[in-house]
Amino acid sequence: MAEAAEAAKPLYLRMKEDLLRRVQSGEWRPGELVPSENALAAEYGVSVGTARKAIEELADQRLLVRQRGRGTTVAMHTHRQEVQRYYRLVTAEGERLNQETAYIDVTPARASAQEARALGISRGAHVARVRRLRLFRKRPLVSEILALREDVMPGIGVLIDATRPDVLYQLLERQYHIIIAKVREKVTAVKAEAGDVELLGVALGDPMLQIERIGFDLKGTAVERRLMRACNDAHYVSESD
Repeated sequence: MAEAAEAAKPLYLRMKEDLLRRVQSGEWRPGELVPSENALAAEYGVSVGTARKAIEELADQRLLVRQRGRGTTVAMHTHRQEVQRYYRLVTAEGERLNQETAYIDVTPARASAQEARALGISRGAHVARVRRLRLFRKRPLVSEILALREDVMPGIGVLIDATRPDVLYQLLERQYHIIIAKVREKVTAVKAEAGDVELLGVALGDPMLQIERIGFDLKGTAVERRLMRACNDAHYVSESD
């Protein structure tokens, strides 16, 4: 039955799925050129039009990037791309609230019940826990607690602690060939607690935004859980294209 269902799929879709598998395996790394439409058409024994459609679908999902005069590359995160695509906290004037990143600490940890549920792992499993602040005009406005799966990314905590990157997803791509294909966010209104007072200078009980973000790789595996708490002058903006 499975073979019949696979055979019934359009050629371009089967080709797209195989190209995706090759990206997942690291055959082509972020930023690297993939073969041309003509070369892929010859390799798969399909028409150039079929190859073009498979590539266009992956480009529409922002997994491949088509560049005139250069060819098609595997998408990679830059600071600008990560901010535009995944960072939705802004000022009242629409400026992104992450001009600067300040790390507090990076520690090995055991997954809490909330982290385990979000990441689909056992409570107590090994994670790297990262605490950091997002600053706007030198003022801390957002605190973040990240949990990253050590079983999927061995040594990720040590690597983050050594490099302290502004663009985390770029690091995951470069070191682990993991591309964050989508995120899921839940926004909640909360009141400031003692930790918020210490880190962000808010008053106890002030209204705040809390955003839980889960990052998924190309296979749909949850690899990162991030809990953000933002001062009450932050605004959450959802964008689509």
